[in-house]
Amino acid sequence: MKHIYLIAIALLFVSFPGKSIEPNFLVICVSSGDTAVKYTDSYETVMESYLQDAFPCAKITTHSGIRTRLSRERLNQLLGGENEQELINIGKDMNWDYFVKLSLKTFEGKKIMVRAVCLERKDVNCIADAGYTWATMDYQGIKTGVNEISKQLIDKLSKYEICPFTGPVSITITSDLDSTNVEEYGVFCNQMDQRYRKEEVIHNHTFSEWKLERKGIPWTDGTMTFYTDEVSKVTIEDGCHKCESGREGGLVTTKKSSMKVKGQGISHESKFKGQKQDDTRIELEFFENGQYVLKAKGTSLPVKGEEMLSRKAEGTCDNEPEESKPVQRDIRVPLKVIFGPYGGKTTDKILQQKDTKKVKDPITDEYQTISIDFTLNRKEK
Repeated sequence: MKHIYLIAIALLFVSFPGKSIEPNFLVICVSSGDTAVKYTDSYETVMESYLQDAFPCAKITTHSGIRTRLSRERLNQLLGGENEQELINIGKDMNWDYFVKLSLKTFEGKKIMVRAVCLERKDVNCIADAGYTWATMDYQGIKTGVNEISKQLIDKLSKYEICPFTGPVSITITSDLDSTNVEEYGVFCNQMDQRYRKEEVIHNHTFSEWKLERKGIPWTDGTMTFYTDEVSKVTIEDGCHKCESGREGGLVTTKKSSMKVKGQGISHESKFKGQKQDDTRIELEFFENGQYVLKAKGTSLPVKGEEMLSRKAEGTCDNEPEESKPVQRDIRVPLKVIFGPYGGKTTDKILQQKDTKKVKDPITDEYQTISIDFTLNRKEK
């Protein structure tokens, strides 16, 4: 009864999915044929070595290793020993993040097919397929096939960030919008040609600085500060403004707005395990051609800004004296930038860049100067 209880404890850890802090590879080799069966454990050991070299932060668990530990624990209990923690640890090992299935199959008693695939637990999908190769049924042939497929699988996995890159990322963004838009056309009233003219002038300047620290995939925290200064003026000259009396005449209407705001802090509206967290993300996307891009996303905390609005009108009727009033606004500064591509792989120990680019925001028409400086180190253990 004691043995059943211990095994049940171990299996509890297999029942609940979820990615651990330390990524775990579970390697299992299935084989058919008398010759293939003899090399099952060796194939697992070779793949374990390749995975550990490529992803040193990960824990590699093999089926043969679990079998050996269970046999040792069985013998220990037969001799009167008790080690509940060992069974619990074995259960944790089987709670994998990445499942590597290896295959050795004999065909027509002449050749052995060597194959390997890797599944990711989070989305339950195949993320790497090394295909297969045919090996001769001798030690050297199988050794060559096993090493070839192992290398292929590692190469396919090299575009996935399994060992997280962490470190400081600094981003500064300067946005400027200086625009003048004029709409003008002729109008006719009072037996004379007049004109309608609308001129809109905008001067906006925003500077934001993000001092971030990438903690994992893609979790990021840090601080940010920003300053924004907005000024706009709209002047409408209507030579045939219609008065309430029906008479038409000239009217010049002027509208102005201005606002200066300073703010700081990163939004904490998202939650993880019940705790508020920074909404900022730094994502690394790697490609098969040995390049990657960095994507930074986030938003500042909202700040109450006071926009000053004024309006006046002068003409033959509907005159308005200049009047100003403050209007409260919530101001947020977003972060959404993409840098790269740069040369680099997930197997590199360090990713480091310092870059500046100038772009035009397609939504706001603002011209932006964006600078980035980052040094990211891959987690080794």
